[in-house]
Amino acid sequence: MMEQAERLQMVEQLMLHWAEQRAQLGLESGLGSQMGSIMEWKGAAPRGGKSGARILVSGAGLDHSAAEIEAAVAELERRDERGKTLAKLATFRYLHRAPIREQMREVGLAEGADRTYRNWVKAMHLQVLAILIARSGPTRSHTVRRVTMRLVCNIDAT
Repeated sequence: MMEQAERLQMVEQLMLHWAEQRAQLGLESGLGSQMGSIMEWKGAAPRGGKSGARILVSGAGLDHSAAEIEAAVAELERRDERGKTLAKLATFRYLHRAPIREQMREVGLAEGADRTYRNWVKAMHLQVLAILIARSGPTRSHTVRRVTMRLVCNIDAT
């Protein structure tokens, strides 16, 4: 089982990845037209590997983990005033990469309240982690199974 410090470090890395994705792609996504690809490559675009064209996929928006962090920060912002403040802190800390003093000023912390700032960052990470866990729970199902599932004990019979 992961320790809390490891979990918070994992959330920190996910949020840094989210910021990187947002800086590269923004929130809007789009795929180039087929004619644009034909003109760029003077024919069909090269295919990368057996899974298909990787070039056409770029620009398709945030990847899954970054999109989940985006959703978690948006959910924080829709909560109470504390949630709005935590979302604002996430935005200034990760997206704007503002200096710590500016982050503190934006969320209303006193100039010398370094420990309070660290507590707010920890609270933000814990809230984002809780939202991520809730979003990945059993109540959220994206897949629709169109075939019946087989029991593992019957796998040899197939």
